[in-house]
Amino acid sequence: MKLPFLQSVVPPHVFCLLEEGVTYARVRREAPPGFEEARHFRYAGGPLASGASGAPIVTREAVAEAVKAARALSGGNLKRASLIVPDEWVRVLPVELETIPGRDSAGREMVLWKLKKLIPGSMPEMEVVYEPIPVLSEEKRVLVAAAAREAIDAIERAFEELGVRVGYLAPASLSLIEGLAPILAKDAGGDYALLHRSAGTLCFLILRGSSPIFFRQRPADGDEEHEREARLSLSYYADRLKGPGLAAVYVHDSVPGRSLERISAFTVPPRPLTGALFEAAPDFDERLAARPELLPGFAAVYGK
Repeated sequence: MKLPFLQSVVPPHVFCLLEEGVTYARVRREAPPGFEEARHFRYAGGPLASGASGAPIVTREAVAEAVKAARALSGGNLKRASLIVPDEWVRVLPVELETIPGRDSAGREMVLWKLKKLIPGSMPEMEVVYEPIPVLSEEKRVLVAAAAREAIDAIERAFEELGVRVGYLAPASLSLIEGLAPILAKDAGGDYALLHRSAGTLCFLILRGSSPIFFRQRPADGDEEHEREARLSLSYYADRLKGPGLAAVYVHDSVPGRSLERISAFTVPPRPLTGALFEAAPDFDERLAARPELLPGFAAVYGK
């Protein structure tokens, strides 16, 4: 499944944008996979300002220090990079339509028309990508990722002004499944769930092979609310999608002091995503513990 906003090349350099700063990493694909470099930088001038759409606007000045350091760490060999943005910056949701839209302007207009009905209030000009969801019932659905166009354009412009072409751009949860789904599917041996929590958002996915058949994005509330969301999601999976049951549940939690592993709604114990799944370098999990955003960044590069 491919749902990046921008994808033409996938170099080993990746920048993970956060609310307060940006983490740069250079991913090593060959054995043992891991990171050649990983550094975090605060945005120059403090937190990002919001644009007219309300979305955070990345500027050249905000990321200039990170790009300069990354270029030095790579020996000057930094011309293209992958970018990961927080799930809070992107609206991802399954959309039911009468027919599966094509990949032309008419298909995009169909998806935008449906989004305007589903999202309350005025909607800014959006950049939209979508992929069909396997048909498991009478519903025809596509998984849609939508972000304010001014935010996407600002990100691309900021890096291009610093001499870096953006080859891949995607929200963290979709980068995780696109990069790691083949490994997780083989490890699970059946339908499996992935829960990804950042500071502001919880994403709950159920996949069959490498294809998501269920996606739910909610604010990252307390653990009791997540328990309720898990039960509702599992009920939909069993009743509407006729799911045979989950063979595995994987979690990636970026919130310190809390753990999605404690959710009791699952019949199989949730397992954290660790380097053991792909025989990663010995320092892999230590790096993730310090900077959890590195895992979606790693997945963006490793899966290509």
